[in-house]
Amino acid sequence: MLEFALELQHRYENSVSADHRKGRAQVFTPPDVARFMAGLFSSVSSEYVLLDPGAGIGTLTAAFCERVLKLRSPRKIIAHVFENDPGLVPLLNRNLENCRKELATARHSFDFVVHPEDFILATSHRLNGKGLFDNTAFTVEFDGAIMNPPYFKVRKESSHAKLMAKIVHGQPNIYAFFMALAAKFLKPDGEMVAITPRSFCNGLYFRGFRQWFFERAGLDHIHIFESRTETFKQSSVLQESIITKVHRLGTPSPKVMVTSSFGGDPAEDGQRSELSVEDVIDNSGGDQIIRIPENDHDREIMRLVESFPLRFSETGLRISTGPVVLFRATQYLLADPNGRSAVPLLHAHNVKPFAVPWPLAKNGKHAAFKCCEESRRLLVPAGNYVLIKRFSAKEEKRRLVAGCLLKAHTPFSHVGIENHVNYVYHGQRELSEDEVFGIAALFNSQLIDRFFRTVSGSTQVNATEIRAMNFPDLESLDRIGKQVRRNPTEAENTVLGLFKVSNRLRKCLAGF
Repeated sequence: MLEFALELQHRYENSVSADHRKGRAQVFTPPDVARFMAGLFSSVSSEYVLLDPGAGIGTLTAAFCERVLKLRSPRKIIAHVFENDPGLVPLLNRNLENCRKELATARHSFDFVVHPEDFILATSHRLNGKGLFDNTAFTVEFDGAIMNPPYFKVRKESSHAKLMAKIVHGQPNIYAFFMALAAKFLKPDGEMVAITPRSFCNGLYFRGFRQWFFERAGLDHIHIFESRTETFKQSSVLQESIITKVHRLGTPSPKVMVTSSFGGDPAEDGQRSELSVEDVIDNSGGDQIIRIPENDHDREIMRLVESFPLRFSETGLRISTGPVVLFRATQYLLADPNGRSAVPLLHAHNVKPFAVPWPLAKNGKHAAFKCCEESRRLLVPAGNYVLIKRFSAKEEKRRLVAGCLLKAHTPFSHVGIENHVNYVYHGQRELSEDEVFGIAALFNSQLIDRFFRTVSGSTQVNATEIRAMNFPDLESLDRIGKQVRRNPTEAENTVLGLFKVSNRLRKCLAGF
């Protein structure tokens, strides 16, 4: 069945432009991924109602039917599939007709309803309590839902965002709407399997969604892909994708299965571990942050960092994002630092471990910023800061890179910090140089880098996540800084020594 679906998919891809698919956020699920997802459902009862809310060509429904085909006793399956691209609907019907025919040969029954409409707009009345006396209201409840929803940010003023305003705030992404509505349609203990970006796992914008979602759904399984590019080889997707399986509460899950794979086939050999739900969902701050420790070493790292005595925000430290947004400040950008009114403009490429070299040419980026009365609101007074890159590629060795910006080495009254860089400072006083080096040593350590990868749902280093981190006191960081300044090559050992990291864990960290 999946081979038939793949043939239809290729036919469709050859008939439309890449821009058309991109405009509709169409990324088709690879067959190996679809099979894995269909295999995650606990069981298929004798009568089973399935939801596929972003069906596309129907690959995921075909994968589910392929699983049913192997069952000995007859099953009666009814599928409701939603697809709002008129060009896909005829192919979707053909694919599901083929599934019906194949299942009939094995004495199974398969019926389906294709809804040629937007799933969110057609069904969101269920979230808002509407539709009680509306004959057109969609009221079906499902034993299971399987989905690869579209991924794109939604404007706050869009009809989708207004309908879902109770759940997702800020800069919402459409895939979270799909997850929320599908969970709402499940029967008690009904199951949902979804492949989505990992970004919902943490961060401020998805906090309301996580709180709403995990009050209604229990997390059972997470699968992570070690490579962002291997999963969807035929597309330009660079999202860090995960597969999640949840069930409608019900009974909360005491354990969560965490699996991983590097390539495009999730069934290939990889890490596999069963964790307590408390190890995966951290609700200590009320944010329902999903952490994904892949192995025992990750769990040890997580517990060690969480034993630090303070939260970052309790140390007196503050973290902000660089205020210079290039396209909004074009009138102040300078190619070079010539002139008395020019001050440094620091980009992510200026941030190196323990250093902030400037000027440093890269791809014609502006190296300086005009300092004047009108632009001063976009500048930061010269001082002692730790600069942290905000973005990295998942495949990069380091997620966190922290540089030291010292007032003594900055012969300017102000500096410009571009908004791809976070900067750390003290809320009431100037950081000492030793504190700056100690903070940078901590962020540059493999210990914190690995910890951050377990809790961060994206390759972006968000200030929100850092504020929520457990953190050492400034006296400890000052001691680290003193030693690191004397011997920078021993920074890693200095950090690990202060926190009494075991030799076994040190060897593991050295291998990352």
